[in-house]
Amino acid sequence: MNGLKRLLTAYFKAGLDEDKIDETYRRKYVVNLFSFVGMSITFVMATAALFAQNWLLSAILYIASSTYLFGFFYQKQTGNVKASSNIVLYSLILLMIYLVYAGGANNTGPLWIFMVAPVALFLHGLKRGLIDIGIFLFGISGLLFFLDETLLAATYDTDFKIRLILSFLTVTFLSSFYEYSREESYQRALEISQEFEQLAKVDPLTKLSNRRDALEKIEYEFHRMERTQEPVTVLLCDIDHFKAINDNYGHDAGDLVLVSLSRLFELQIRAQDTVSRWGGEEFLFVLPQTDLINASIFAEKLHRAIRLNTAFYQGQVIQCTTSIGMCQLDPGTSIKESLRKADEALYQAKDAGRNTTMPQVDRTN
Repeated sequence: MNGLKRLLTAYFKAGLDEDKIDETYRRKYVVNLFSFVGMSITFVMATAALFAQNWLLSAILYIASSTYLFGFFYQKQTGNVKASSNIVLYSLILLMIYLVYAGGANNTGPLWIFMVAPVALFLHGLKRGLIDIGIFLFGISGLLFFLDETLLAATYDTDFKIRLILSFLTVTFLSSFYEYSREESYQRALEISQEFEQLAKVDPLTKLSNRRDALEKIEYEFHRMERTQEPVTVLLCDIDHFKAINDNYGHDAGDLVLVSLSRLFELQIRAQDTVSRWGGEEFLFVLPQTDLINASIFAEKLHRAIRLNTAFYQGQVIQCTTSIGMCQLDPGTSIKESLRKADEALYQAKDAGRNTTMPQVDRTN
């Protein structure tokens, strides 16, 4: 039993990326699931028709069973869920049209058409699925009601035909409502997930990137630097005497200064640059395509802007300065080591009297 369970699980998850569970993953899973169910049922029915010596029905059912299996292998080998879902769905629709036309075994063939609605909606979604269902419904209605069944090889009672169509419409409505609810729930869950992901990367006070997001951006720029050989420089910026601001004016005033400087920093950087709240009163700038010389020019521009910046808190004017440490990333030096050098340069700037910039500290042991 466990062995069979493992085989079925492997079949249903063939070609699926377990690290990326999304709408494409779901559609691939449905293709695998229905290809298995469709293949199994049609194979059994084909064999039964074979023993009943209904050669044409048996052949068509064996062809349908093989088509479902082909759809599975096509999805598994190519990952093309669009093509594989089309193979599965439209082979099902063609089979259902034939069963309505020929009647199947003892005129029970039309009873299988109820499979079309959920499969079409599961594989193609609400809008495309309803179009597929509409075309199918138009086709079988033409067969059933056109010129007293002259297009049919089987004969059906009028009440049966009407109830068949009405039942199919009922199943379509219920399946559509389910698919609509599922799509709405999925979109809402996706939006909530994206919101949480965004919140996880943003500092709640300053609305800048937080430390986690900054590290991701540094790593991205580091690898791009390795490929392109273009320089990248990081600046570690600390507000001078920030504790005194909190002590003299209160923590709300300190928060106001942080927010005010954050808006100022966003105005100073280029589109490709990043400024993040590194922690407390520290900010980190990531400057792609910038060497130490140009980073120094930017730092001086930043100092001037900060000195002119004014925060107003309860009628009081608060001004501040910053100290900056710089380090140019190097392919032979780890990100952690580069950040340590920028931190040491920042402390040197503080020791030098603050309100200044120091380049990276290079030490030979």
